[in-house]
Amino acid sequence: MKRIKPLQSLSMEHHQSLRLAKKCKDILAQTPEEIKIFSQQLQSNFNEQWLKHFKIEEESIFSVARKKGGEIASVCQQLEQEHHTMKNLVEKIAAGEYSLLQQFGQLLHDHTRREERELFPMVEAEFTDDELDNILKFGNNNS
Repeated sequence: MKRIKPLQSLSMEHHQSLRLAKKCKDILAQTPEEIKIFSQQLQSNFNEQWLKHFKIEEESIFSVARKKGGEIASVCQQLEQEHHTMKNLVEKIAAGEYSLLQQFGQLLHDHTRREERELFPMVEAEFTDDELDNILKFGNNNS
């Protein structure tokens, strides 16, 4: 789906998150050693890339949406809760609870789809030009 410029970078990262979600669901068919290595890589990648991604969304989109109220605020509240849940799941996975990889992968998949199919169309429709520009600026300053 074609996105407006301020959302393009986040949207491209969402393609990566969908690939990661699939890997999380598929990895459990591998050897215990491969699962352990993948889980370590997941934690490193999550801390380096996805926490930054979450921060951009939370501070440049969710915070503005909360002020707008209504459905967009409700969607953002749910998405922010999912960010916290994913952080907790990654910590548990890194601590050896590998059975949570399936749950994490499914949540990441569903979360990404919700942002792309629900949140981003609302942002495009409801945010002012200045609010959209701030998403782009915030992303550029935090990448």
